[in-house]
Amino acid sequence: MALIGMTSTAAIAVRPASRRRSRAKVRPPRAHAVICAELRGLGGLVLEQALLDGTEPPLVSLCDWADRLALELGVEGVGVPADYRGLLHAIVEMNKRAEVRHADVTGAALTRSGDVAAA
Repeated sequence: MALIGMTSTAAIAVRPASRRRSRAKVRPPRAHAVICAELRGLGGLVLEQALLDGTEPPLVSLCDWADRLALELGVEGVGVPADYRGLLHAIVEMNKRAEVRHADVTGAALTRSGDVAAA
């Protein structure tokens, strides 16, 4: 059924897609303490699994979670451990590396600002 005064192509005219810009803001990086707290939570979960059956292969999602946290901390991730015990040890080592890196970064920042005298 055609409308009076309109051709069939005019009734089907397509509107151009509007280019609405996103209003989402870029999230600032999370604080080191927040990331470390999340890493401790992950470590607790992995510890429970290691105590239940330490020889079972870990879930890939847990390894991915640990690797995402390692990326935020700026250290090497856990990779693909063979079992939950291996994943637990890898998380502990990752936490140690993150603490050393954080101490180096904050120490260098304090020395540059002049707050701490260089020994």
